Parts: sequence; C-alpha cells; structure tokens
Amino acid sequence: MNILPIIQKLQPQNSAQKGSLNNSHVIQPKYCNTLAKDTVSFCGTPNMSKVSDFVEAQIGAESGRLNRIATTYLDILESVAFRLKDKGFSFDRSYCELHPVKSPESYTSKIVRSGKFKVPDTIRATLYCKNPYDLSLLNDALLPEMKKRGYVLADTEMSVKDLIKRGYIPTDEELKNTSIEKIVPDLDIRLDIEDVAEQVTKLDPALRYSISKPQKSGYEDIQMRFIRDFDKKKNPVQHELIILFGPHTAVAKGEESNRVYNHLRSFGELRVDLNNKTIGSHSYRAGRYIDLINQMFRGKVSEKLYLNAKNKDLYDITEEVPISFSETDVSMFENYFSGLRDRITSVYSEAKKGATISDSAKKQLTKDLRHDRSLLTKIHDSLRETIEYFNYQHDLKK
Repeated sequence: MNILPIIQKLQPQNSAQKGSLNNSHVIQPKYCNTLAKDTVSFCGTPNMSKVSDFVEAQIGAESGRLNRIATTYLDILESVAFRLKDKGFSFDRSYCELHPVKSPESYTSKIVRSGKFKVPDTIRATLYCKNPYDLSLLNDALLPEMKKRGYVLADTEMSVKDLIKRGYIPTDEELKNTSIEKIVPDLDIRLDIEDVAEQVTKLDPALRYSISKPQKSGYEDIQMRFIRDFDKKKNPVQHELIILFGPHTAVAKGEESNRVYNHLRSFGELRVDLNNKTIGSHSYRAGRYIDLINQMFRGKVSEKLYLNAKNKDLYDITEEVPISFSETDVSMFENYFSGLRDRITSVYSEAKKGATISDSAKKQLTKDLRHDRSLLTKIHDSLRETIEYFNYQHDLKK
C-alpha cells in the first residue's frame, strides 16, 4: 500500500532503557514502528515510487567514496594478516575484492527483510584463522593490530534478555524489564566452543558477553564491525569483518547462500499476516510449512556443506558427507509447498470476510495475494533447481 507522505513518529525513551554495561545511559528517540513493507512512496521524488528506488539511488551516488574506503580497509587487513601469519591468520585479497561494498540491491533487500534502515555491513571483508576457538588470538593479536591502524570495535545495542543468554548478570531493575537495551561492543562470536568458561577468560571484560551460538544452518564465524577512531561523524562508516576457518568454508558459505539461504529468506518478503499463532489456524499451519521447508534444506544441504568445509579447513579431512535428495524427499518438498500455498490462500480468504473490512482493503488483499503467489512460485522453482543441482553433483561423484 502506497502512503503519501512519510510521517516519522518518534517517541523519547526513558533513560533507563538504554545504557552501557557500566550503567551509563543514553537517551535517544526511537521509532514506534519499523518499516513493514518496501512500498512507501516518497512525495515529490520523480521516478522513485518506492523506498528501494530512493535508497538504491542514494547508495549508488555514494559508491565511489565507499569503494575508496573499502580499498583502504582491505589494505589494512592485508597488512594485519601478514603480521599475524605465524598465529594462523591469512587473507585472500581476490576473494574480498569480489564484493567489498554491499550492492544497492542487497542493501535495500536487507532493509525490507529487517524493517530497519540501519545496514551495518555496507563495507565488509573476510579473514581466515586456523584456530578461531582460541579467543586469545582475537583478543591479544587481531584487535590490538587493528587498533594500531586506527580501527576500533563499533558499539551496538543489545537487549538485556539477549545478554543474559551470553552470561550477563542483570541488576534487579533490569530483571523487571529485560527488553532494556544496553550499549555493547559490536562483536558476535558464533562458534561451537566446548570450553566457553575457559575461553571467556581470554577476553577483555568488555567483550565477555560476545559469545553466542552457531547459526541453525551449522555456519560458524566470528563477526565484528569496526569504525575508524578518527572518524568523528555522527554516523561513522562501519567496516564488517568476518573470520572463517578457511577458504573451503568461504566457498561453502557462497554456495549455501546462493542455493539455499537466499531462497529461504525470501519467505520474509511475503505480505501475508502469519501472526495468528492459534494451533490449527491457517496462519499457524502456513508458518509450520515454512518451518518444515527451512528444516529440510538446512538439514539436507546447509549443515552438510559447512561440516565438509570445516573438516577440510580445520582437520584436513577430505572425505565428504554426501548431499542429495531422495524421491521421498522431493515428494515431501512438493507436499509442503502445496500445503503452504493452500493455507496462505485461506488466510487471505478469511481476511476478506472480515466484518469491518472496506472495499479498498479487499483490493489491497487481492494485490498482496497475487504478490505472494508469484513469490512462492519463484521460491519453489529456485529450491527445485537446488535439488536438481545437488542430485546432479551427487551422481557425478558416484
């Protein structure tokens, strides 16, 4: 639905609802609502009917400056990797130069999925580390070398609820409202660490609430964002750094992203309202079908890709867990998608029957249903291509 013009509703936050881990507080305005769909029009902006048009044009205009900043960032990382070569760090310049700046299309896609205008990985790069599980290499080697060159960890906001999952002990006041956000270093250690209690002691106190868990796909990394310590702007350019096990993990990441993740995340662009969590409702069942499709491709493809890559990069094990779909798997996939289409259609039918719904709202629901049907067809066809690709690769290896 196009809305003209945009009106930003801001409300001041209570000072107790934000703060660093040392209990200092920051008062900032906060949006009452996040952007739900990429369909808001900009008044008086010719040929830019959607947020995506405006943002993509803005990012495109900045591309020259961002590319120059990215080149400097890669130069810095190359020198750091050379300096820390004996500690197991390495840098693949050609790999990082493929996409050092997020494309305008990827930038706007992330805004649509997240509902937020903040995209902190505009500039990004990757380092390899042979033993990332030893967090002293991060704390005592990498971060100090980056700091010498003027790059320090950026700050980010995290709720007390999420910090508790990482070992943070809240105050009595915070326990009453775990949605309070605190300012913490932008570091996320997403590794399957066995001896967390020991490894956490290798981190500086400010970083000890940075250890989380691997992704559901089995993907592991260390993710951080730097800013330049001399950049005094209100919104300094953030530089993302991903630490992976090695080149095989990087290849697996690209393949999993292109053949699984990019397709599955498109479910987040559906316009259907799946907020009805009543077991047995059309909304609930549609959401369940999406979960089942996600679980199938994570288990059949993603987890195996990352396991094979980890074995090669860390343990020099070349044998691979086979990746393929049986006839039964394909049949289940088709059944899941058929059920998903039917349930989503039923959700829209129920919505149109609402007692107070207007004619204009019904027309919008019809448009949204048409959009979702088209999107589901695209996701289905893409995932079928993924099935055929891995079955073909599996047959070649026989």
